[in-house]
Amino acid sequence: MRNKLPRVLACLALLVIAGCVAPQPIRQSAPAPSNQLVVTANPQAAAAAQEILRQGGSAVDAAIAAEAVLGLVEPQASGLLGGTDLLVWSPVTGKVENIDGMATAPASATLSLALDSDGTMLDPRNLAFSPRAVGVPGVLPALFAAHKSYGKLPWAKLFEPAIQLASNGTAMPHQLYRLLTAPGAEQALSELRASYLNSRGEVIPEGNRFSNPAYAAILRRVAAGGPDGLFAEGGMTAILRELQRGAYASGITAEDLRNATPRVGPAICEPWQAYRICTAPPPAAGSFVMLQVLAMIEPGRRDSGVFVHRFLEASRLAQADRRRYLADPAYLDVPERELLDRGYLEQRAGLIMPNNTIDQPHAGNLVEDDNDGDDPHNPQAGTSTVTVVDASGMAVAMTSTINLHFGARIAAEGMVFNNALINFAPPPPTTLKEEGGRYANEMAPGKRPLSPIAPVIVLDSNNRPVLIGGGAGGPQIPDTVAMALIDTLAMGLNPREALAAGHFHAADPDHIVVELGTEAEALIPALEASGHRVASEPVDTGTAILLHTQSGWTGAADPRRDGVVLGVP
Repeated sequence: MRNKLPRVLACLALLVIAGCVAPQPIRQSAPAPSNQLVVTANPQAAAAAQEILRQGGSAVDAAIAAEAVLGLVEPQASGLLGGTDLLVWSPVTGKVENIDGMATAPASATLSLALDSDGTMLDPRNLAFSPRAVGVPGVLPALFAAHKSYGKLPWAKLFEPAIQLASNGTAMPHQLYRLLTAPGAEQALSELRASYLNSRGEVIPEGNRFSNPAYAAILRRVAAGGPDGLFAEGGMTAILRELQRGAYASGITAEDLRNATPRVGPAICEPWQAYRICTAPPPAAGSFVMLQVLAMIEPGRRDSGVFVHRFLEASRLAQADRRRYLADPAYLDVPERELLDRGYLEQRAGLIMPNNTIDQPHAGNLVEDDNDGDDPHNPQAGTSTVTVVDASGMAVAMTSTINLHFGARIAAEGMVFNNALINFAPPPPTTLKEEGGRYANEMAPGKRPLSPIAPVIVLDSNNRPVLIGGGAGGPQIPDTVAMALIDTLAMGLNPREALAAGHFHAADPDHIVVELGTEAEALIPALEASGHRVASEPVDTGTAILLHTQSGWTGAADPRRDGVVLGVP
């Protein structure tokens, strides 16, 4: 029953413009245990955060510095025109706070991205990479709010590393070069590639220097004026000009941009084994999938076909709940407690058969007389994770995203726009509308679309962080993060071993995926014998973990990207 797509087709099914890679050899050595560590998906971003920690900055300060650099060296995954979510554990309060700066729909939003304001249905093939797909960015307001509550160094100082790199140049990263030179990139990324060409019209080679003066200018204004600096000195005009280009112009206005506001509140914390897992509330749908999976199964070895079968079946059940019930809670009464109720999850776990798959898993019956449909949407994502712990013990798990790789594939002032609005549900089918039903994740003015992100801060019995982490790579995030927690906290693997191991996930409703070219492929016969349709595909995760041991903090970055872990003695 294996899906035997050729490797090229498997790549196209997985990523829009990403090329195909098996896991790279682990490039970093295990760091010496430390009480201050940072992990990011790029060495320059990690070095910026490390320097801020050396200067006495907080974990939040370090995360802000890292994010500013990521906008330069990893524009395919995150940036100031995207969205972000920060979890912060404070040693003062002993609590985990969530700061949600995810992108939102503008005030002019209709029922779905494909439905125009006059009721006309738009061609969906042209929407994903158009200004209409851009959500109102929330990164800077969220970072500013986090700094106001938890920052130690001046706001302006946090942008100095990124300004220097953008002005003077930095080395072309492996991942950025790979994507800019992937088959089809010359046409698909024609506008963006122009900023990365040398005098011969070729993409600047990996390791050679490139700069982004426009981005440096933006960062100087942001450093001086906070989030409003993004729109100073003609910035607003430049941004709106790009958003209003073409046949599918954005409905975002200057008022939308200025009114972007983060949501600040408690994280969701649930017991698991001897710990409490704290994570982001909706619209972070990946968090709920992760929590449900962990609650439905007992930990096991990743080389056991029996365990992996149960893990993937639990994920399929959790994804069914996600498709039916999860949405922005500011617009819909999301049954959060019911989805995480122990009795409900025991009932769901009882559906998992030891030797057979569930035929088309359905959501649980949580709401009586509910006519809502199951949203089939499950887009890929370009995402990045930053994890930091500082000398005081403050912990930060931050996930940022512009959605698909290079977002909407348009840019302004040296920054790439997100295309987060494609994460809303498509227009409901006629049969559903006739029954009075709707999708929970339908688009609406000011609403945040669902996201597969799952940042985590795990607390021990003394209410102290024992693990900080998060994932990247779209719908596979919750399975990847859940398995990383099982590997490290239940099975005793160190972070480097856990992140280097071959992945598997059940994000696709049609088949399960095992990572191409890894030891995970040894599971295929057992999984097929249980009835799974299996595809061997490359994966593009970007998981980051910091783990507390008896000697101090240690950590690892996903070897599939350019990431490193750096400490401060």
